Amino acid sequence: MGKGWTRLELARLLEKFQTKIGLVGYADSLPGNFQQLVSKKTVGEIGLTMSNIVWLGNQLETAVYSEPALKNWVKREIKEYIGAPQVGRKYSIEQAALLFIVKDLKVLLDFEEIRKVLGSIFNNPEDRTDDIISPVVFYKSYACLYENLMAQTEILTEEHIKEEIEAYLAEESLYTQTEKSKILRSLLVAVLAVRTRYLKSLAKQYVNSLYDKE
Repeated sequence: MGKGWTRLELARLLEKFQTKIGLVGYADSLPGNFQQLVSKKTVGEIGLTMSNIVWLGNQLETAVYSEPALKNWVKREIKEYIGAPQVGRKYSIEQAALLFIVKDLKVLLDFEEIRKVLGSIFNNPEDRTDDIISPVVFYKSYACLYENLMAQTEILTEEHIKEEIEAYLAEESLYTQTEKSKILRSLLVAVLAVRTRYLKSLAKQYVNSLYDKE
């Protein structure tokens, strides 16, 4: 992968970090600190520093991450959903996924609204088993939905997005109808946020071009 990753590519990398399946050799495309991290963690969970998370986030298309902002989020704004570092002094892959989710939602929502979305599907950060859906699975779900939707049409109507999410959830048997309803609304917000980020970035490119010499 080169710079300009899609969110689906990042989600698949997070899965590799979790399972370590297909990770050997793949790490060669990452900076040296990631290679060392992967080679040393043959057993147990892989943890990411905040600078690791920022580097990964900045490989995404239309995204700009900064370490001070993320540190502020985990200490204040979304402390109750991230919790303290869970792999020694490093953050777990699920915690990293939550930060990527928050970053996407931030383009559309304020922190009070973001906490409502997170609180509807995620619970105690110390125990991920009580979440309706895991952060990594949720991140991959809306990343996949967004790519599928964009492959079908350039115009994403609310109805079109809802139909696609409903079809996706219809195949899932792990969730109750109440849980599916919460996941559907949260995924709808996430897909709209990703699209908003893209349109915002596109608009800025045109604004900046106004100052280019003809």
